[in-house]
Amino acid sequence: MAGIALASQSSSQAGQAKADSQGIERLDREFLTVIRFANLWEIPMGVLAQERGSTQTVKDVGKVLAQDHTKLNTIVAQLARQFNVKLPDQPTSSQKSWIADISSKNGLEFDRTFADRLRAAHGTVFGLVAEVRAGTRNAAIRDFAQQANNIVMKHMTLLEGTGDVSSDHGMFAEASARTIAYPENSLGRSDMLVGGIVVVVMIATTLAVVRTFSTRGSAE
Repeated sequence: MAGIALASQSSSQAGQAKADSQGIERLDREFLTVIRFANLWEIPMGVLAQERGSTQTVKDVGKVLAQDHTKLNTIVAQLARQFNVKLPDQPTSSQKSWIADISSKNGLEFDRTFADRLRAAHGTVFGLVAEVRAGTRNAAIRDFAQQANNIVMKHMTLLEGTGDVSSDHGMFAEASARTIAYPENSLGRSDMLVGGIVVVVMIATTLAVVRTFSTRGSAE
C-alpha cells in the first residue's frame, strides 16, 4: 500500500510539473509579451534620464527603472524559452514615438515628459499584471507576475515622487502597451469618444429602467 501511495504521489507531482511547464494560457503569453515591450523602450529611457535629467531625483529614478527592467528582461527571456513564446525584438510604433518625443526634450521639459510618459505606461500595464497574478494557473508565471507587480508599483511611486507627473492623466489610456494583436492597441480620441458615448447611453438606460420599476412599485 505504501508503494502504491508513493507511486501515486510521484505521478501527481509529475503531472503538476508537466502542467507547470505546459500550462500557459493566452493571457500569460500576452503578459510576457507586454513586459518585453515595456523593457524594450523603458530601459533606454531610463539610461537617457540618467544622462539628461535636470535633477538628481530624475537621474536616480532613471537608474532604478533601467536596472529593474533589465532584470525583468532577463527573466521574461527565460520564461519565453521555457514556454515557447516568441517575444518582440523592437518597441511598438507608439513606443518608438514616445522615445522620440522624450528624446527631443531637454531640461525641465525633459523631466516632465519622461515622468509623465513612463508613469502613464506603468499605470496602464498595472491592471494586466494584477489580472495575471490573480488568475494564472502556472506557478512560474504567478511568481513573475508578483515580481512585476512589485516593480510596477515601485516605479509609479518613484515617478510620482519626482513632482513632474502631470495632474492631467488623459494620456494614460494612450500609453497602454497591452495588446494581443501586435504591434499596439493605442486608443485614439475617436475611440475614447465612442467609448464615452456608449457608457452614457448605458447609464441613461439603467436610470430609465430603475425609474420605471420605481413608478410601478409606487402605483401598486
